[in-house]
Amino acid sequence: MRIIILMTLLFLTQFSFGQASRKEMAESKIYVRATYFDQNNEIIGLQVRTDFKDTLIENRNFLKFKTEDFTDYSDIEKTDIYYESFKDGNYILLNRTLQTVHNIDYNKTNEQIATLFGEQVKTSLEFIDTRRSYPRDSLVATDKTPRKYFKTENSEIYALLIPALKTLAVSSDGQFYTKQLFGDNYNDISEGIKNNFQTNNRFDIQSGDEIQLFYRRKWYNDSTGIAEYQDKQFKNVKYIGDTIVDGNKSLKMEIEGYNYLSGSKEDTEEFLIQVSDSGYYSGNQFIPFKDYKTELKIIGQNGQKSFSLQGVSKDTINGFTYEKIVQATSDPYRYFILPFFPMPFVEFGNVQGIITYSKIKGIEKGTKRERTYITDENNIRDISSVSDRKVEIEIYFLDKLDIDIEIKDYETDEIIGSLKFKSKKGINSFIIETDKLEKGKSYSVQINYKGDNNSGSFSNGFKSKH
Repeated sequence: MRIIILMTLLFLTQFSFGQASRKEMAESKIYVRATYFDQNNEIIGLQVRTDFKDTLIENRNFLKFKTEDFTDYSDIEKTDIYYESFKDGNYILLNRTLQTVHNIDYNKTNEQIATLFGEQVKTSLEFIDTRRSYPRDSLVATDKTPRKYFKTENSEIYALLIPALKTLAVSSDGQFYTKQLFGDNYNDISEGIKNNFQTNNRFDIQSGDEIQLFYRRKWYNDSTGIAEYQDKQFKNVKYIGDTIVDGNKSLKMEIEGYNYLSGSKEDTEEFLIQVSDSGYYSGNQFIPFKDYKTELKIIGQNGQKSFSLQGVSKDTINGFTYEKIVQATSDPYRYFILPFFPMPFVEFGNVQGIITYSKIKGIEKGTKRERTYITDENNIRDISSVSDRKVEIEIYFLDKLDIDIEIKDYETDEIIGSLKFKSKKGINSFIIETDKLEKGKSYSVQINYKGDNNSGSFSNGFKSKH
């Protein structure tokens, strides 16, 4: 059924973005409107919802809200008023004249006579399985399971409800569908719309200023509905000073990092950010200095229409509040610009990036995360060049093992250094002599280990400083 394929691609994948609890998923007020014919999906517009307040209609509480349809948020094309109510397993949506748009009993699991798009019709029910790793025939529906109520005679006329979130997530009248966009970034942009947040990214920093960008994995506990986290890595970025390269002013930056999952430390590296009066470059992308605010629009790209969303948001981490500029497109990445420091960052999948610490003009805010050490499994602690012919490696082993290490040139796969030794339990630190290293070039390190009851391997790499 083609509508199932559609919802898998455009609806269910958004759940991985995550919030503090499942209920916060429905805080996004941004919707996409599109058509789907002959296996071709085309975005035709966007919609923003503004909630007002509860209104009593025939002794039942309804939430009054406004919808605004547009292809560019600066030019609203259509505005409507609706009234919505979830009560005792019954969902009702009324239009501005209090005529019924939808009336569905979402406790029923068999066919029912319901109202869809103002018409009383026989409807059937399909539970939408959002799980990724279970047999498709093992679903036991709960109030967290999305429910698609569709016209029995035409499955492309439907309303998809999520009772636990009290939201109409997707609806289709058979011609076009309207889908709520779920995810932290859409919530952030929605908050910026509500509060009219604006900011300018013309930063003011001095030598020694820095930020810490901390990444963590985020997912839901299916039993509690609460988000759970796993530390992934952090990157400390420090501004060292200015320099001139090919006649252009550049900021000399220093970055170092640590990976909680592997236990390995990333070597300190220097990089340059070219800056001018009008903006700066992050890699090949130019980021202009300007006033940033809510910008929502449909754009044409490679003959296809997609959306481009931008807003200003505020994050509070352990009492530290900072602004960020959120940018979202139809691709799976989320982009962020910091107004106070020239270090944009990207999120993907269920990995979330937050700023845990900053030092701007010498003023420190937040708490700087520190390195921890893995002691319940074998792991690489550190790899770095100490000269143009020597590499220092620090590894933690649980047992005494036979170790075989090879250092290779990534480009030629040639072995440029090797070492065999018997490890001791705990930290092992040693120097491997190599062929001449090239400064700034990356090399791979392969480590194989074998013991009486334990064998395996792991690999990593390093960029030579010499």
